[in-house]
Amino acid sequence: MNKNEKRLRNHDIVPTSGQSTRVWVDNQAVDAIPGENILSVLFAIGKRTITKNDHGKITGAYCGMGVCHCCTVKVNGRHKVKACQTLIEAEMKITTQVNRLQEEGL
Repeated sequence: MNKNEKRLRNHDIVPTSGQSTRVWVDNQAVDAIPGENILSVLFAIGKRTITKNDHGKITGAYCGMGVCHCCTVKVNGRHKVKACQTLIEAEMKITTQVNRLQEEGL
């Protein structure tokens, strides 16, 4: 899929009727509902591999309520944002499977 194609919400967990906004997940446009959390959007598009830990291992969400830190993503350039605790905003840029330490060469 090239970066200009839109990801479809195949596994929707929220009603798609009503107001939606566009966000970017790994450089691909995705429709999202304002007020839902990032993790629900990731699940809705079928993304289960979410973060890269400090050991370089790719993991998915574990608790889904902000306790475990297993769903951290990069949002608008800011690392280690909890996907389960962060609400969608218009034109948000979300990057999965990224680790700040590895990206900065630390």
